[in-house]
Amino acid sequence: MDEGLSNAVKYVFVKLYEKGLIYKGKRMINWCPYCNTSISDAEVEYEEEPTHLWHIRYKITGTDKYITVATTRPETMLGDTAVAVNPEDERYTDIIGKTCILPIMNKEIPIIADEFVEKEFGTGCVNVTPFGTQILKHLKLKRFVELITNYFNENRRELVVC
Repeated sequence: MDEGLSNAVKYVFVKLYEKGLIYKGKRMINWCPYCNTSISDAEVEYEEEPTHLWHIRYKITGTDKYITVATTRPETMLGDTAVAVNPEDERYTDIIGKTCILPIMNKEIPIIADEFVEKEFGTGCVNVTPFGTQILKHLKLKRFVELITNYFNENRRELVVC
């Protein structure tokens, strides 16, 4: 963009910000590696793919019991910051507020409750991964789960996701 257009864009953004119509914040974004830029939700073409549920056991801290999470993306578990269960799911009411151990990382993470979790899907437990799926965006923003900075592209640009 030439300098005149760039200044015009900055001017409009400042005015929109001053009116409270836009804001600056840390959010999960859609990243286009080809264009090397973020893209809007409206530009993303989601496709359902056949997949498999992996069942991973997390040891409940201070006990010999486990909580089992069913996930389609086991590769993201290294970044888990919590395990979520539905507060009305009787199977898990006794462990809400406790912690469990993230396998491989040996990191203690909280077990939280949120009505967003579907009791009937998988095991009824969801691993909360900041760089996971857009569906978990609701839960992550609502709970202010630990932010993870993901440096992933060749330009080493910082992408903050929550």
